[in-house]
Amino acid sequence: MLVIKSKSFYIIFSVIISFFMFIRCAYSELATPSSYIVTVNSMDLCEDAACTNYARLGNVSKNFDIASVSASGDVGTYVDEFFLEIGKVYTHARWNLNRAMSLTGTVELTGVDCATAANGTAGTETVAAYTAGDQTEASLNLFMVDLGKLANSGGPAANDYTSKGVQLVSDDFPYATTFDYIKELEKTYTVSEEVPVISMSFNVTNNLGAGYNNSGSTQNGVPNNRCYYWVEDPSPIISIQ
Repeated sequence: MLVIKSKSFYIIFSVIISFFMFIRCAYSELATPSSYIVTVNSMDLCEDAACTNYARLGNVSKNFDIASVSASGDVGTYVDEFFLEIGKVYTHARWNLNRAMSLTGTVELTGVDCATAANGTAGTETVAAYTAGDQTEASLNLFMVDLGKLANSGGPAANDYTSKGVQLVSDDFPYATTFDYIKELEKTYTVSEEVPVISMSFNVTNNLGAGYNNSGSTQNGVPNNRCYYWVEDPSPIISIQ
């Protein structure tokens, strides 16, 4: 639906949402999660990489399971009313997301299967989510831990976040429960009278990471002989047509 108002227009559209992240650690492996739920709080189109000037497209908190469909599938709609000025040029997209997310999956390590589990310990700002080995697979809440707080690795470092598009602003780490995620559009978008379709393709293959703390002591809050978890980057590609 398109309604021209002066040099702006009103659009309702579908957006494919996805998410990202992290680093590979020692004594660790990766697996494909069967569920991968993120919470999106807002979405913007930005005129530059820093999103100094932007147009807000959505401002509703909504959950998306990016493992529920094929890599290029639509995992839901993020619908809102907004105005864009014809002739404006946008280069990036920005989302505000919760640092907490929910994943289900099993990572096979040498000698132990690390399965997210209902009796596991959810992640926090300073402690990675962890479970005992060889548990029954179930959903577990992971959290983007603060810098240097991942067990057995000394990570994550700032570059592990910023290289993926995470904006480390002063009120995000270590206290806030949300963060900004900025990605470059596949192609620069210039606003016209055509109704845009904003989409993202992604791949959640091997996006659940797990390590095993066998150091003999608690590491960054993860007890000895426990599996700990993080999420990898599905490398979203954002396009507007």
